[in-house]
Amino acid sequence: MIRKFKHAGLLIIFCGSLSYCQSLYAQRGETTIERNETAREINELYDQGKWEEGRRIAESLVKKNPKDADMRMLLGKYYLNRKQYDQARYELVKSLDYAPANVETKHLLVAVETETKRYSSAICYINELLEVNPYWKGLWRKKIELYRIMGNQVEADRLLKRISQIYPEDNELKMDQNYLLEKRTSELRKGGRITESIDLAKKMLEGQPNNPDHYYVVIDNYIKSGDYNNALIYAERALQHFPGNGGFVQKKIAVLDQQRRYAAILHFLDNEMKRGGSKSLQSQYNYFLLEAARDAKNSDPASLYGKIFHTSPGNKEAFHYVFDDLLHNDQYEGAIQALNRHRRNVGNSKELDMRELSVYKKMGNTAKIASLTESFFSKYPNDSDLKAAYVSVVAARAKSHRESGNSELAITDWREVLRYGDEEMVGIAQYGLFSTYVMQNRYQEAVMVLDDMLLDRPGNVDLLLKKSAMYHKMERYDYAINLYEQAINSSVSQDRKHLLIGYGELVGARIKQLRENYRLPEARVLTQQWLNLDSSNQMALLYMINICYQLKDKESMLSFAKLAEREYKEDLQFKIKLAEAMNLSSENLESSWSMLHAQVVQAPFHATLVTAFANTSEQYADRLLKNKEYEKARVVLDSALHYSDTSRVLKYMKGLAYEGLRQFDSAYVYQSFYEPSLLEYEAFKMHLSQLQHRTYRNSFALSHLRARFGDDYKITSISTAEFSRLVSKGSSYTGRVNYAGRDEGKGIQGQFEWFTALGKELYGRVDIALSNKFFAKYAINAAAIYAWKPMWEGEVGVGYRRFHTGQNLSNLNLAATKEINDFRLGLKLSNFYLDSDGERFYLYNLSSKIQYFMDSPRNYILAVASVGNSPDIDLVNNQLYNSFNMLNSMVGVGIGRGITKNVGVSALGTWYNFQKDETVVAKTYRNLYNLYFQIHVSF
Repeated sequence: MIRKFKHAGLLIIFCGSLSYCQSLYAQRGETTIERNETAREINELYDQGKWEEGRRIAESLVKKNPKDADMRMLLGKYYLNRKQYDQARYELVKSLDYAPANVETKHLLVAVETETKRYSSAICYINELLEVNPYWKGLWRKKIELYRIMGNQVEADRLLKRISQIYPEDNELKMDQNYLLEKRTSELRKGGRITESIDLAKKMLEGQPNNPDHYYVVIDNYIKSGDYNNALIYAERALQHFPGNGGFVQKKIAVLDQQRRYAAILHFLDNEMKRGGSKSLQSQYNYFLLEAARDAKNSDPASLYGKIFHTSPGNKEAFHYVFDDLLHNDQYEGAIQALNRHRRNVGNSKELDMRELSVYKKMGNTAKIASLTESFFSKYPNDSDLKAAYVSVVAARAKSHRESGNSELAITDWREVLRYGDEEMVGIAQYGLFSTYVMQNRYQEAVMVLDDMLLDRPGNVDLLLKKSAMYHKMERYDYAINLYEQAINSSVSQDRKHLLIGYGELVGARIKQLRENYRLPEARVLTQQWLNLDSSNQMALLYMINICYQLKDKESMLSFAKLAEREYKEDLQFKIKLAEAMNLSSENLESSWSMLHAQVVQAPFHATLVTAFANTSEQYADRLLKNKEYEKARVVLDSALHYSDTSRVLKYMKGLAYEGLRQFDSAYVYQSFYEPSLLEYEAFKMHLSQLQHRTYRNSFALSHLRARFGDDYKITSISTAEFSRLVSKGSSYTGRVNYAGRDEGKGIQGQFEWFTALGKELYGRVDIALSNKFFAKYAINAAAIYAWKPMWEGEVGVGYRRFHTGQNLSNLNLAATKEINDFRLGLKLSNFYLDSDGERFYLYNLSSKIQYFMDSPRNYILAVASVGNSPDIDLVNNQLYNSFNMLNSMVGVGIGRGITKNVGVSALGTWYNFQKDETVVAKTYRNLYNLYFQIHVSF
């Protein structure tokens, strides 16, 4: 009540100005602000929180009219809101000077003076307001509160009594009066004037019989005075007015408790619980039931023995009864006190020690049990029960030490258990000691503990596995693996599968480590051990396949890959591994490719499978290209590109296949996907240029041959113009005109040539020529070219020539060509049959050619040589000399270069040395030097 009253007074102080103004509006009905429209607008802005906007309007009006009381008052209200009290007081006093009867201003001044603690000034303004309305209750209460703040309680009480007489039914005023009575009652009670305090409290109760607080005051005062009967009377009266009130229920119980009327308390509590009282009443009922029992125990034997023990603590009978009774009633502290008191009188004994231990066991005091057990075991070491208890205590302590990280203390305790424990506790101690050593990373000592355990349980799988784990932590991997294998061999069949999983994890980690350290032979031996135990283990087979690959043991890799594929037919991983093993031998590439092709058709989105198929296709196609099986290589590459359409390598190889098929336009497109290195860039660029060159269907060439004998400065020349047309894939036509001018006249030869593909590996060529002079009168030649091995070509050709001299020459040519990297080697045997003046001669010429390609077939260096009893076929065609049936030899070098993508040039120089046929006896020789130039244009 006191706190509530004080807070209400403070609220009045800080909110007084607004509440007073509103009350005044209610009484007068009209104010200065209400009459002044501008002032009302400003006040509305204040109400909306727009204080600055309202202030600016008021200040502008004050500047126009400094004596405007309403504007001064509104400025004062603004500064009061901003807590600028001095400025607020100034404006409000000015307003009051210009309008002395302004009620609003006086209210605001009361608020300002109260906030600045000028309480006397505030009271003066309140008095002025009361002159206008002398029965304004709010102002009276405000005035009373200010007197109390100033410490003038006498005047405040006088004013309160006066206003209460004016408003006898006002509840707030009654509360204030009650507050005063309570305050006085409290002061009397504190001063020890209990009787006066009771009389005043009764007066309060008479004034407010329905106020429960007054009952509390009366009851508490009677209890303090020791008058429990009257306290009980008023408690029962309070319960009649407030049935079931928890506070009055407890007051009645407290009074009855003081009177030790336990039966009345139990009866009262029973009735209250039946009426639905608080649930806590049950616990109180139990408590007072126990108190009632204790009150009646003076007639109990335990009480009588207690009195005897109290006077004679050495009495054994009294001690036994009292101790057992205390222990039975769970009064452990009392039992210990009784035991110690008895022990001081009769001395210590094993019986008393055991009784003390039994008390702490019932209490569950583990720390005390442990210390007493250890102490008593040292005193009575032959007691088997104490020994067992001591071992249990030490074992529990060892566990606690281990869990808290005190490993050394745990080890000491476990060893103590090993010393005194029975078979079961020894086993527990061994496991505990083992785990503690493991926590400390003392693996060797942990192994020693396991060895002790294995002596009792040889072949125990769990112990073998633990020992294996220890050796693994010690990085003694061979021991760890051997022990694990012993565990597997010692296990029952139903556990073997589970153990093999753990064995695989152990061995797999070791194999991985060996492989990372490149100890591949050891890794292979260990993997074989794994397979000996678990022949179909998926991971073991995978490891073995990979290790065999690293060791380049192709046969073993293929063998294990086939085994894995048979065991796991649906596992694509092993099909891929099998393919990788097969790919190591070129003869298995086709089977490997077919197997993977069948799988990738079924699983086209399996990334690893697609990659493996692409790699295998690349290897297989590479072999086909080397064997010049271009069409088959293209089919293989198309299949791979269906699933790996972004592979630049596969596209490039497809371009190589097209190049072999002489489809140079497609070859150019696909080979352009290749990404050459910096070293390869120029050569690759040249090769692409060559491919593009070969896509042209037309070509034109001009050639010029300059020949001079070594013993003659006269120059002999032959010029040639030719045009070729590619009419279809592998077929072309060429027209050629040769011109020679000599002292004897001019010679012209016309020649037509047809070249065509007769099959995938067979080509044919036929040409026919006619001339008027110097060249063969007419000539016809045919040849077949066959590519029967990678980079090998064979040629068989026949021809017939009729010269203007009447001689006839038939020829049979046999030639072979081999490409080795960037070299092209050729060997040709020309067999001639010369019919001259009725005589027939067999002639021959053996020639060779070595050509080295630089970046492109259009760029090369050439070396030629020939020997025989006839000039080579080119010289025979040009008819520069006819030295038949005589020794002829030739050497020469040349070079070719592509200038642009469609223009190329070449030059060849040769030196012929041949025997004259002037006489057989004295052999003489002549030299012929040739220079041959050509320019070639394709379009």
